[in-house]
Amino acid sequence: MIDLSSLSWAIVLGIVRGFYVFAGSFLAAALYRYVAEERIRMTACAFMGLLAAGFAAGPRELTAMTYQHPNVEMLAWAIAALFSIPGRTYGDVVGEKILQTRLRSAVNPRTKVYRLPENPDEIKDIPGEPPAPREVKERIAGREYEFPRGVSREEVERVIKRDLEREEGVGRAIVRVSENGQVEVLLAGAKPPVSHTLPPGKVAVSVEPMGGAIHIGEGDRVRVFVDGRELGEAEVWRRVDDRVVLVLDEDEAEKLLEELTRGKLVSLMVMRGGRS
Repeated sequence: MIDLSSLSWAIVLGIVRGFYVFAGSFLAAALYRYVAEERIRMTACAFMGLLAAGFAAGPRELTAMTYQHPNVEMLAWAIAALFSIPGRTYGDVVGEKILQTRLRSAVNPRTKVYRLPENPDEIKDIPGEPPAPREVKERIAGREYEFPRGVSREEVERVIKRDLEREEGVGRAIVRVSENGQVEVLLAGAKPPVSHTLPPGKVAVSVEPMGGAIHIGEGDRVRVFVDGRELGEAEVWRRVDDRVVLVLDEDEAEKLLEELTRGKLVSLMVMRGGRS
């Protein structure tokens, strides 16, 4: 039998030793999860916790108290052993987090991943331009791009923009990357092929005008000059970087191609309203 005072002393002693049991079980569970990548057994975890508490109490003192108050010691250790349950639970959680961090750093230690919006509805259309088809947005939603760490946001935006504009059905893309790595995408639908829209008697020719094409926009009427000599008029169907696609009469197109094959330089003058 155990009296009330001995019971109180056993409870206090059990709680004090329980903190050591918790610490030992916590460390054992966290270390086991990190090394073995699985959860430690309850018996092994409790043993490690009790072992830690036993060393903290001192082997000699513990032996003497066991001979003097065996019932108190048994009850105190039973109470202390209960602390191994939360120690195992929390230690396993912490070990799992540390393990996942190690695995992520081992897989991609020097790269950063940028992800397009996973919801197609978050991929917006460019105002004033043809909307991109729904199936295109669904196809690119959630797409990931991996870059070495340290690459500038401008470079990331440029690469993603270039990739998206190669997609079938995409005419133009606007990409913005925030400081925290979130990617915003706006799309415009692709124009129909020029061959489907050419009027009778018209053809399309691609040229790279002298001085670049920064002053030229799609749909502009232009006057075409070859080595300073006016060849005729044309309409700009599309501009890509420094090249433009001109729509003009067949006979004028043949003359233009002849001059281009001779290495002649082409200049374009944008007209206002019509030929001046």
